[in-house]
Amino acid sequence: MWPITTNKLYKAVLLLGSVCMLLSSPVLHAQNIAQKISIAHCQGTCPSYSSSLSATRANLVVHNLYAAGLNGDTGLADWVAYQLTKEAIGVASLLPRLWQPDGLVRLSGIGELAEAEALGFSLAEISSSGNPYGGFNERLGNVKERARLAPMTSFAKTPYWRELNNLSNMVSMPTPLRRGPWLQLEQTLNQIVSEENSLGVISGPLFLINQPLSTTINSANLNPAAYFKVIVADSGIAAFVFSQDVSQANRFCEHQADLEQIELMSSLDLFPEGNPVLSTQLLSELGCS
Repeated sequence: MWPITTNKLYKAVLLLGSVCMLLSSPVLHAQNIAQKISIAHCQGTCPSYSSSLSATRANLVVHNLYAAGLNGDTGLADWVAYQLTKEAIGVASLLPRLWQPDGLVRLSGIGELAEAEALGFSLAEISSSGNPYGGFNERLGNVKERARLAPMTSFAKTPYWRELNNLSNMVSMPTPLRRGPWLQLEQTLNQIVSEENSLGVISGPLFLINQPLSTTINSANLNPAAYFKVIVADSGIAAFVFSQDVSQANRFCEHQADLEQIELMSSLDLFPEGNPVLSTQLLSELGCS
C-alpha cells in the first residue's frame, strides 16, 4: 500500500484544490495556479513562462505522480516535474503502456488521438485539424517514438502508475536517444534514490527559434530539437540537454548544460523562487565528475 503521511495528505488536499480550480475555471492558467499554491512535485513553486502570452494560454495539471505545464496551443507538455523516492521504484516491464487522454484536461483533439491509437492507427496515419499531430502524413517508418517524461520504472510500485500513460506526460523522442543516454540517466537516478536520497526532476522538450512554445496546434513540425532534464538535490542541481540526433552510444555525462542555457531555450523560469547552484556532489553521484 502506498504510504501517505499526514504532511503528504495535507499536500494532496492542496493539490486536489488546484486541480478543481483548473477544471472549474477555464481562465485560471498555469502561472496563476503556480503562484498561489506550493506543489510538491515542483519542490515548491512550479516553472513559470517568460512570455506573458504563453503563460496566459498554458494550463497546469497536477497528478499524484507528476505535475505538467501544458502548452496552450499544442496541448502537450512544455515541462513535467516529479519527485523520485526509493519506495516508488519498481519493475515496469509488465505494466501496460497504452497512451490515454488526461482526465484533468479537456483539449480538442487529444481524446481523438488516443482513441485512434487504440484502434490500431499510428501517429503517421492520423491527420485531423482537431489534434496536435494533424498533417503529419509520414510513412510509418519515419514516425518518431514517444517517451514518458516521468518514467514508468520510477513509479512502478505505486498504485498510480497508470497516470504515466497520460498524453500530458508524452513527448516525441527518437529511439536512439530514448534507449541510450536518456534511459541511462533515468536508471542512474533510480539507483541513487534506491540507495539513500530523494530527488526532484524537471524535464521537457526544447524547440528551435523557429519552433517556439507557441507553435500552432495544426503545425506538423512538433518534434523537439532537443530535450532537457534538471535534477534537484539538497546539495544543488545538475542539468542536461540532449539533441534529438544523439547517438544511442553516447553517455549522458557528455551532455551537461547550464540552467541559464535551458531557461533561455525553453523560455521558462524553472525555479521562480530560487537560484539553485550546480552541485559537484550530485555530479559525482551521477558518475560525471
